[in-house]
Amino acid sequence: MHVVMFDIDGTLVDSAGFDSTLYVEAVESVLGVEIDSDWNRYEHVSDSGILDEVLRLLKPGQDHAALAAQVQRHFIGLVRDHIERRPDAVREIAGARMLFDRLCETPGVRVAIATGGWEPTARLKLAHVGIDADRGGFASSSDAKARTDIMRLAAQRALNGDTQARATYFGDGAWDLRASAALGYEFVAVGGGVAHSVAFPDLRDTEAILAGLGLSCAVA
Repeated sequence: MHVVMFDIDGTLVDSAGFDSTLYVEAVESVLGVEIDSDWNRYEHVSDSGILDEVLRLLKPGQDHAALAAQVQRHFIGLVRDHIERRPDAVREIAGARMLFDRLCETPGVRVAIATGGWEPTARLKLAHVGIDADRGGFASSSDAKARTDIMRLAAQRALNGDTQARATYFGDGAWDLRASAALGYEFVAVGGGVAHSVAFPDLRDTEAILAGLGLSCAVA
């Protein structure tokens, strides 16, 4: 089986303009500390991984589990409120739903979503643009801190006992590229955030993307 896996923010959903801002706001509001929003500086670029690092460095000796739960609840509330007030703030990356649905119907392919975001906000954003996370394997920062662990789990859930022969990850960040390399996954860059030999500005060119995956004949 060929596992085709997607990140969410910046890859399937355009929400990066507010997601990072609200994450920083939630952390600073609950913990009362300023954090660095350059995510490349963190060991694990995921909601739980960043928060774990912040808590270890800035809140030693405190109840990290309780504080993390407070931050997560506050962040989820901020995201939900933001989308309710500005439903146009969350948009589908052009072509994302069509490509996702096409791959779900392709023989020999298992589709997965692996996101560094927490599950509640990830599902909220996907549902808002009409992408059904339950059509494939889904894993998030609610499952693990390390992006590689999240990706492994998403693949496992997508395969459901089948054997993986190939894996490709669609992402938009340098951390996505690093995680893919660590796992031996092929990588497709979406948008202009990371330089890579295989890259698309968005996901509209379905046929070119499928051809690059070697799947154009299978779905013709």
